[in-house]
Formats: sequence, structure tokens, C-alpha cells
Amino acid sequence: MRPFGPAQAEASSPLFPGAAEAAPARNRVRLLAIGIFAVLLLLAGRAVQLAFSGDPLAAQSRASAASTLPRGDIVDRNGVLLATTVRAYALTATPSRVWDAPAIADALRGIFPDLERATIIRRLTDTSRDLIYLRRGLTPDQRDRVHALGLAGIGFETEHHREYPQGASAGHVLGFTDVDLNALSGVERGLDAQIRAAGESGGAVRLSLDMRIQYALEEELDAAARAAGASGGAAIVLDGRTGETLALASWPVFNPNQAGQATEDQRRDRAAGDLHELGSTVKPFTVAIALQEGLTNPGELFDLARPLVIETSTIEDHEPHVGMSSLREILAHSSNVGAAQLALRTGGARQRAYLERLGLTSASGLELGRDQAPLAPQTRSRRDVAGVGFGYGIAATPATLAGAYTLFANNGQRVRPTLLALASDAAITRTQVFSPEVTRQVLTYMRATVTDGTGRAADVPGLMVAGKTGTAEKLTGADGYDESRNFSSFAGVFPSNAPRYIIVLALDDTGEGAAGGMVAAPAVGRTLRRIAPMLGLRVEARAPTR
Repeated sequence: MRPFGPAQAEASSPLFPGAAEAAPARNRVRLLAIGIFAVLLLLAGRAVQLAFSGDPLAAQSRASAASTLPRGDIVDRNGVLLATTVRAYALTATPSRVWDAPAIADALRGIFPDLERATIIRRLTDTSRDLIYLRRGLTPDQRDRVHALGLAGIGFETEHHREYPQGASAGHVLGFTDVDLNALSGVERGLDAQIRAAGESGGAVRLSLDMRIQYALEEELDAAARAAGASGGAAIVLDGRTGETLALASWPVFNPNQAGQATEDQRRDRAAGDLHELGSTVKPFTVAIALQEGLTNPGELFDLARPLVIETSTIEDHEPHVGMSSLREILAHSSNVGAAQLALRTGGARQRAYLERLGLTSASGLELGRDQAPLAPQTRSRRDVAGVGFGYGIAATPATLAGAYTLFANNGQRVRPTLLALASDAAITRTQVFSPEVTRQVLTYMRATVTDGTGRAADVPGLMVAGKTGTAEKLTGADGYDESRNFSSFAGVFPSNAPRYIIVLALDDTGEGAAGGMVAAPAVGRTLRRIAPMLGLRVEARAPTR
């Protein structure tokens, strides 16, 4: 007997037809509903995220667009911002939509008083033009003030504007652009390709300038030029080992933010763009050439008491020398007669070959819009050779002269100046001009020039300055040289016991009797006292005078 047989058989069958199929279907619906709810929840969360933080892809796109500029930033070696590109606005007009040109002109002149009323009215009524530009480079504040006037036919276009945050400082180095950001001068022009590439990549061009040194050099050059009544001035400080330009100044100055308001004379770059006969700053090279070629030796004595007559010209010293003089005294007391004698021994061909190796027949190499090459004609006579020996008949820029002096910081090897900051492992091209022995010997003579000779005013206790003064009368055309107009300069190396830095400072039109030792050397001394601590060099206090 199976008491549970029939009941068990019935229980194993569905209670209602199709129930077995309905249960899985309901489960699938539940899963689908849960999935849809999860998707909706995710979408809702994403919407909240976008509402508060924005689309990150759009942000990346905006960041990319913002980083792409027509011109990149320019910074000094320490990252100080020297030039940048900012958003600006152009004030435009559609003449066909202008209702009352005189009223609009008067309203605009209330914001821009320098606008000429008649000119604005004429342009606003010129319906042959679809669009005219009334003013470029508006600031956001100026745009808002014009916009608030609600002038019919007046509009704006977004553009870019070049700004120089340091004002007039390093103005000649940086140069400037026009309103369309086309480079016109300075490194803006000389490094135009690099600056545009930096703008595209969102980077910056790093110059070798140190704005602390730049500021000190500019201040001292300004003071010296004003005190001497000069018409112009120039100065440069180089790291002689690498050629990096730490400061480069021209006087008078101008502000590149208002370049259009500056005179042509103010915009003139005198450091790398003006040529002058170099005067006695060439004499160390004349002595070095004679030593290098074995034409003299440190023990030789010279009779400098009498003028030197060459052909129809007489060469004489400002102060005649009594007795016999050494090479040291030729440099320390700046003897034209002694330098001329050494140059004549050298001869024109050898002299020219050394001038080329010194870089005195080519431009300095600075990355500027205008880097003037020297005027170094071939010498045709003994008189020409003698003149070049003491600094006449060859004209160069202060920057070119500074480049030649770098050999004193490199055991006789010259390096080209640059305005770009170099990496510590950058390859530097060097041109051998003199042997280390000859270079060191001439440096001792240049040190004597500062301690006992014409350059005493450039001496700074503890800094071991070596250098040479220069005073060249200016050539004034058919009338010849004018002794009432001088180009006065000083070229130096420091510290001479471990030479590294080069300084050249020059003043134009300093007047009769204003020699380099009187007007340029003191300015160099003041400058070096200020910048030595910035270079990690120690300056000692002057001993009290008795």
C-alpha cells in the first residue's frame, strides 16, 4: 500500500498551467528593470558631475587653445618675466551702421583724448569701408567703458597684445613688435622663430640676462652719461667663460610698451648697433700679438720720449714718457707710440689675421634684430697699421669688443657672446687666439693699468679688476678728428687672479678732456661694487685715506 502515492504524484505537477514558464520571465523583467535603473542612476550622477565641474574633455580643449599663442613668453635666467602675450581688444566701427558720427567721435574722445576728432568723423562716415579699426590694444577696462556707451556701429574684436612687465629695463635687448605682433627689433626679432615656437607649445624663451645685474648696470650707465653730458652710452657684462650676456644696456632708454612714443634716438641700440673707433682698448691685443709672434719679450725696454713720425703723420702720447719704458708701462700709461711700434713690427697681414681671430671683423653674434658688423678696412700703409695698433682705423660695437675680451677669461680662447641661457653641459665653440702664457702675461699688464695707470678709478678692493681705458676722438667727415668730441670707454676683466667676467662701458660725445679713465672707469667701479655680491664675489672695504 502506498498511502502517499497519488498525492505525491499530484504535487509534482504544476498547480496552474504555464506557472513554470512565468517565474523565469518575471526574474528577467526584474533584472532588466534593475539594469535600467542603474544606467539612469549613473547618467544622473554624471549630469551632476558636469554641472559642477564641467566637461574635462572640453576643459582640456580650452587649455590647449589657451596655451597656443602667437608669441611665447620671454624670461630672464632666473625666470623673471620680461615679455608676455595678453588678450586685448581692437575698437572697430561699421560706417554703414553709424548714425551720428560727430557724437560718437566726441564720446570716444572722452575715453581716448588723443584721438583726433576730424579724423574719426571722416573715417566713421567712409561708407566705402565695411569695417575700420579705430584703435588697437584696448584693455578689458577700456573695452567695458566703450561698451557701456552703447554707440551704434561701434564694436570690438578680440586680439593679442605684447606686454613688457619690466617697463624700460632691458628695453633695447627685448625690442618690440607692431600691433599685429610682427617682430621689429631686439630679441623679439633676433629670436622670432624660437619665440613663436614657444607660443605654440605654451613654453618660454629663457635669456641669459640677470635682471638684478641689468638694473644695476642701467642705473650706473644713466648716472655716468648724465654726469658726462654724453649723447649716448652702452654697457655689457658677460660671463666670459660661456659667452652668456648677463646684462646689456643702451642709453638713453625707452619703454617697449610705448615704443611708438619714443624717438628714433631713444630706440637706437648703441651696444650692438653703433660703431665707434675703439681707441686704446685695442692696445692689449697689440701687445699680445707681438708677444705671441716673438716680436718682443717682457724684458724689452722702449724709448717713448719722442713722437713717432710715419710718412706724413706724427704719432705722439698725451703725456710724454721720460726714460725707457716696458710693455707693462706701455699699457698702464696707454702709450700710442709704444703700441704703434709694436704694430709696425707685426705688419698688416699678421695684424689682419689676428683681428679676424679676435672677432673684430665680424658681428658680435648676439641674437638681436640688429647686430652691426665692424668696419675694418684693409690696411694699405704703415700709417694704417700703426693706427690700428692703438685703436684707430677700426670701428666696432661695444658688444663686439666684449666678445674679443672673453679670451682673457679662457686662457687665450675667444667665445661668441649670446643672449640665450645655456645648459650647464652645453657645447661652447672656442677660438684659440693666444697661448695661455701670453694671455696671463698681458693680464698682469692690464691689472697694472687699474692699480697704477689710467684705469685706477675702476679699481675695487678685493675684486682684482684688470682692464684698459679707451679715448677715441670722433671722426667728423672732411674736417677730420674733433678733439672736442670723444668716445670714452673702459674694458675690463675680473677677478684677474681667476678671470671669468667681462665688462665694457662706453660713453659717446663726452667732450674734450673727458678720457675713458675719467668718465667710464669710475662708472665701472661703481657698477662692480653693486654686482659683485650677485656673482658670489667679495668686495673689501676701502682703506681710509690719510
